[in-house]
Amino acid sequence: MKKIVISWLVLSLFLFPLALSAAASEPIQGGTFRYGLTVNPRGMFNPILATEQYDTMINDVVYDRLLYIDENLEPQPQLAERWEISEDGLSITFYLKQGVLFHDGVEMTARDVEYTYKTMLHPRYTGVRFGNFRVLDGAEEYRDGERDDVPGIEVIDDYTIRFSTNQPHAPLLVQFIYGILPSHLYRDIPIGELEQAAANRHPIGTGPFEFVEFRTDRHVMLDAFDDYHGGRPNIDQLVYQRVADDAMPIYLRQNRVDFVPIRPEQYPEVARMDDINLYIYEALSYSYIAFNLRQERLADTAVRQAMKAGFDRDTYVEIIMEGFAIKANAPVPQASWAFTGEGINSYEYDPELAAQMLADAGWAPGSDGILEKDGMRLQLDFLVPEGTRTTEQMALLFQQNMGDLGIQIDLTFMEFTAAVDRVDAREFDLFTMAWGLAVDPDPYPIWHSTSPWNDPGFEHARSDELIELGRATMAQSERAEIYREWQQVINQELPYIFLNYAVVIGAMNERVQGYDRDPGPLGPLVGRHLLREIWLPDGQ
Repeated sequence: MKKIVISWLVLSLFLFPLALSAAASEPIQGGTFRYGLTVNPRGMFNPILATEQYDTMINDVVYDRLLYIDENLEPQPQLAERWEISEDGLSITFYLKQGVLFHDGVEMTARDVEYTYKTMLHPRYTGVRFGNFRVLDGAEEYRDGERDDVPGIEVIDDYTIRFSTNQPHAPLLVQFIYGILPSHLYRDIPIGELEQAAANRHPIGTGPFEFVEFRTDRHVMLDAFDDYHGGRPNIDQLVYQRVADDAMPIYLRQNRVDFVPIRPEQYPEVARMDDINLYIYEALSYSYIAFNLRQERLADTAVRQAMKAGFDRDTYVEIIMEGFAIKANAPVPQASWAFTGEGINSYEYDPELAAQMLADAGWAPGSDGILEKDGMRLQLDFLVPEGTRTTEQMALLFQQNMGDLGIQIDLTFMEFTAAVDRVDAREFDLFTMAWGLAVDPDPYPIWHSTSPWNDPGFEHARSDELIELGRATMAQSERAEIYREWQQVINQELPYIFLNYAVVIGAMNERVQGYDRDPGPLGPLVGRHLLREIWLPDGQ
């Protein structure tokens, strides 16, 4: 019997009949679960260096963390048995499980935790997560080479470690979600050379699955870890299967994948499959078009506002996304406790207003009809990652709408990882991608002027002030007020054209058992499950 579940967050968008599947009773050991991916992982299987979603999916099941986020978006113990937060809010002490083994049989201790988090603060660390932990006592001095230790990371004994700050830092607890590295394999490698470490391509963690092989454009293969501290997974093998986007319905019909997020236009075909259950939910993510604010022509707020007002996002959401999206106007999704609609401009489609805004800002048509001002032309290169029809059609619609305003958009379609490299090198006028967000709405990693992920180069004094204030405020109600004002600033300044909050359609083979059948914004296969509790009838 088919099951279609729609999260309460998106009930206003969809009305479909519901039918409930009968869950089988006792888990069975054995079998292979195949998770379909349309984008190939880069192969950076190191949780403190990986920056792409598809590598992180592998890291999440190979490496365990001090804590994980459950289906209710609350932190729960994983490698830590428990933790204590001091009364003054300046320290967190983690008490680790004893007897936890890495996949090579070496026991994990507090020294591995210390190595993992201290590495992210090292002067020669090449990753992007220093900002998450710069508040630790002595972190910035250590990063700047002014001291040799970090007093904010204190190993008390083999199974106890304390992290301390000089001032309260609200997001700190839920930042401890990075997989713990085996220090015995990494400690002799210079920190500046970690990205080239062989262990990154053959990872060894403490997670429920151990790495077997990665074959580019084919799969990542993982086996159940028999000595997993939380109990051996029910399935024997987990395979992340690379599948061409257009072939997803075929793979589902032929039982060649067990779970895959599908595109909106694939929904009608997949919904007719009797042996596939569908789960529809709003995720903690949003899609966007980013401006390069380092360019004078895009540094003008009026240009950015006019471009958003001149983009027909109703057609994008209702036709291209077939209704499986929610228009976004700020960088906090509805699924977050910090979301606000108060004082937020919706930038409804109004090409006449957009044209007038550009004219008022001094832009006038040149001889070829392209807008010009002070020797500058509004001819922009738009970098678009390949792989999904909806993204490509959005880019074409954007090109058409901007052309109507006298803005020439030249589309450059590029493989995803190559597009990321271009963005990291700041070689773009515009690009489109999406952010998957952490549970805590702290915007520092993306939006602070000093953040390496601040791709547009957005610098705004009040924005930075609010971000820092939000981190130093412990009461959630007070933080919500701070983030309300911050969203209003971003909504006004528009370093991005916010496209939509993501609505995910997950397609699950009916044979799969043991997953969350009423998923929240993290989906049916995350949180406490981590693909460990799923099982297949008869161990198929």
